Amino acid sequence: MSQIATLPEAERNVILPPSPLYKIVLTGGPCGGKTTALARLSSYLRERGFEVLTCPEAYTILASNGMSLSYYETEGMPGVIQNTVMDVQMNLEDGFERVLRARGKPAVLLCDRGLMDGSAYMTRSEWKDLLLKRKVSNVCELREGRYNAVFHVVTAAEGAAQYYTLENNEARTETPELARELDEKTRKAWVGHPNLRVFDNSTNFEGKLRRLVEATAKL
Repeated sequence: MSQIATLPEAERNVILPPSPLYKIVLTGGPCGGKTTALARLSSYLRERGFEVLTCPEAYTILASNGMSLSYYETEGMPGVIQNTVMDVQMNLEDGFERVLRARGKPAVLLCDRGLMDGSAYMTRSEWKDLLLKRKVSNVCELREGRYNAVFHVVTAAEGAAQYYTLENNEARTETPELARELDEKTRKAWVGHPNLRVFDNSTNFEGKLRRLVEATAKL
């Protein structure tokens, strides 16, 4: 303890956090409104005194920096890519969390997708092989053991097809049919988390955002 006392404030805060930090995943199929939702929740939480950082989606970082669909033509590439995505995602989240803890104030880390999302883009056997290689004995480590809540925003292709578009994300190429399929797989990937919430398109988009804010306020 005496050695910790000699450290700068930020380093002490990382070792002995004086305030809580919450991690919330925003996930869902393509064109569900995650980007807008992240911005809305960030503003809402900052107005209430929280320090907030948003952690970017790891796959989008790869895809927007030169990784094309042609990479998948190499045998075994899905496993390599998803393993890399998990590495990048974990490092990003852990680094962002460290910065927030160093501030020493109540904080929220909003994650654009989470570690379980990778299972939606792999076969069951590929996912099991990945967990085995990473020595993950229980998926709880990647789910409720890592995140306080998971907000699934349903793709516009399900219930609001007239608004489905990929123009706002150059890394996405999914048809509406594939978007619905991926949305369902992503939702199932998080089943088991005690704070999984699903936000469908039963209202207009503004109503969808209000429901997200209301759910956040109840955590």
